Amino acid sequence: MTPSFEEKELSTVLQAFPSLQMDEDKRREIAGHIRRERELLEQMKKRKKYAKVIGGAVASLALLFIAYQWMPSEAVPSAQQMNTEGNQKAQAAGTTSQTDKVLTLDSQIQEYIEEAIHKTNKAYQPENMTVIVTDPNNGEILGMGNLKRPTDRVPHIVRAMSDPVVAFPIVTLAAAIEEGKYTDNETYESGTYEITTGKFIKDNNNGAGWGKISYLEGIQRSSNVAFAKLSEQIPNDSLQQYFERFGFGAKTGTEQINEQPGKIPNMDTPYDKAMAAYGLAGSASPIQQVAAVGAIANGGELMKPHVTREETNHIDKGRRVISVETAKQVREILESVVKTAPGSSRDFSIKEHTVAGRTGIAEKRDPQGNIIDGKYTYSFIGFAPSDDPKLLVYIAVDNPNTDIWVRLWGKEIVAPPFQEIMENSLQYLQKR
Repeated sequence: MTPSFEEKELSTVLQAFPSLQMDEDKRREIAGHIRRERELLEQMKKRKKYAKVIGGAVASLALLFIAYQWMPSEAVPSAQQMNTEGNQKAQAAGTTSQTDKVLTLDSQIQEYIEEAIHKTNKAYQPENMTVIVTDPNNGEILGMGNLKRPTDRVPHIVRAMSDPVVAFPIVTLAAAIEEGKYTDNETYESGTYEITTGKFIKDNNNGAGWGKISYLEGIQRSSNVAFAKLSEQIPNDSLQQYFERFGFGAKTGTEQINEQPGKIPNMDTPYDKAMAAYGLAGSASPIQQVAAVGAIANGGELMKPHVTREETNHIDKGRRVISVETAKQVREILESVVKTAPGSSRDFSIKEHTVAGRTGIAEKRDPQGNIIDGKYTYSFIGFAPSDDPKLLVYIAVDNPNTDIWVRLWGKEIVAPPFQEIMENSLQYLQKR
C-alpha cells in the first residue's frame, strides 16, 4: 500500500523526534487524524485563530505529534471541538473539558528556534546545538530544538552533560548571598590561587587575572578564583545541599522519556568544592539548568519544566529554594554581567529590554570522562526583561567549526541566535 501524504510527513518528523516510538497501525491512525483536522480547518473561516490552539498542527506538525506521544488521544482537542467552543475557549488555549490538556509549546517561538539553529549550522557546522525557551514564572516550555538526532533514545534536553559551567556558578553565587557570605565591594586577589598545597585554581586568562578586584567584578569576568573563594565561605556540606535544593542530581519530571538525573560532584576537599562551584565537575541536563536558573528569574521558586498542562483550574506551584531578596540580588548581578563594561557577556544584550545571564565554555569529554583536546561546548543562559522576566533562553553549541580566536571566546557563536530568539519572541508575545 502506498503511504499517504500525511504518513510520509509523519515519518519525516519522527526522524527528528527519536523519543516518539510508534508502530505502523498507530502511524496510520495519527495520519488519518491529521488529515481530518486539515479538512476541518479548511472549512473554518477564521482558522488562524485556532491554529495555535491545536499545537501548530498546520504550522508545525511536530508539535501535534508530541501531543499524541504524551497525552491520551481523547485529550487532544479536534478542530471541530475548538470551533464549537467559541472565542472564550480559543483564548484559553483550546480546552474542551476539565480533563483536557494543552501543549505549552508555541509554534511561532518554535519557528524562531528552528531558524536560529539553521543559521548557526550554516555558519559553523557544529556537532550539535540545543535550544530551550521557557516561561520561568511557571516552568512552561514554549519551544525546544536540536540540530542532530541523538544516537540513543535519550533526548538531548534531558541528557546529563559534563561540566555545567552555566548554571552551577549561578547556584554558588545564590548560596553565598543566601548565607550572607557575599559582598559586592569586598576584594580578593585574582589570577592563580593555591587553594591547598599543590592544588591551584586559575582564572580564565591562563591564570594572569586582573589584580585585586571586587567580587562583583570577578563575577562579571567569570573569574574561577572568585567562585573558588566564595565556595570556601559557604559552610561545609551547604553548597551540596544548595545544588540539591535547585534540583541537580535528580530528575525534573518533565515529560521527555529517559531523563537522566545528572550528578552532583564530590565536594570532600576544598579543591573539589571549588571545581564544583564554577561548574567544572559533575553533570546536569539542559532542562535541569533551565529549571535552576528559572528559579532565580522568578523570585526563588523551582518550577517543574513541562510541555503539557491542564487548562481548567491550572495553578503552577513551585518549591521555594532561596528568598525573594536573594533572587533579586542574583538577577541584578547577572544583569550587570551582560550590561556592565567588564562583563563577560555584553554581546548578549538586546534592543528595548535588559538581559540577565552568563556564558559558559567547557572542554568536551569522551565517554570515560577524559578531556578531548581542542573541542569545546559554548553555552549561554539568560532571561529578559531582567527585572520582570517573561522568557528564559538556553543555548548550547557543541564543537563548532570555526577560527581559533573565535573558539577562545565563543560569544560570536552563541550570541546571535540568543539575540534573535529572545528579541523576536518578546516582540511576538507583546503583540499577541
